[in-house]
Amino acid sequence: MIKPLIKRLIPPFGKRWLKKAGLLKDFIPEPGQVYFGDLNRLKPFNNNFGYERGGPIDRYYIESFFQQESASIKGRVLDIGDNEYTMRYGGAKVTQSDILHIDSSNPRATFVGDLSNAPHIPDNLFDCIILAQTLHLIYDFKGAIRTCHRLLKPGGTLLLTVPYITSIDEGAWNSIWYWAFTRQAMQKLMEEEFPSARVEVSSKGNVYAATAFLYGMGLSEVDKQKLSHQDPQIQMVVSVKAVKA
Repeated sequence: MIKPLIKRLIPPFGKRWLKKAGLLKDFIPEPGQVYFGDLNRLKPFNNNFGYERGGPIDRYYIESFFQQESASIKGRVLDIGDNEYTMRYGGAKVTQSDILHIDSSNPRATFVGDLSNAPHIPDNLFDCIILAQTLHLIYDFKGAIRTCHRLLKPGGTLLLTVPYITSIDEGAWNSIWYWAFTRQAMQKLMEEEFPSARVEVSSKGNVYAATAFLYGMGLSEVDKQKLSHQDPQIQMVVSVKAVKA
């Protein structure tokens, strides 16, 4: 450990060297002494969430959540748009895989309609519903959560992820990218729309992950060990597990 007096005597460039060497982990540059380097730019390295640079960093948190909760992905499962996560994390535990799509353009969809208003889908039908990075694209998000509650069997599980810190899609989703959700907002929403349910809400992310993600860096470019540190003040992805009463 470097003594405080020595720390005060070392110039900023020396402190940076010591930090890189692992000897001064708590070094914070003085105001005006921050070096931006490659980040000193007005545009990200990639405008497509890092897909062309090794894949989106937020997927690390999203997929870790579904892997962690894979025991709940079983029986009859509803997914949105496609069933990749259903089959990847449910596998042989899934007896029937259903897909909901907003319109008839998806030939694999077993149900067509808006999740916020889907009276044609029967009550108490699914053992699990997967809602990955979808709720922010639905204007009536409360209606969508209410529908999920209605469609789940008693004891069925909703597994949901939403973004908070993110760029906005410049492509097909741009015009319907309505919302961003904090952990606190999701906790309140679930208490209102999933009465008496067992609800677990958590957030994932830190300043390292969020900065890299906003600059469009890919998952292959970052230190995954640093992604595992969770800072509740830096909420990139919020996850919800809700078990219907």
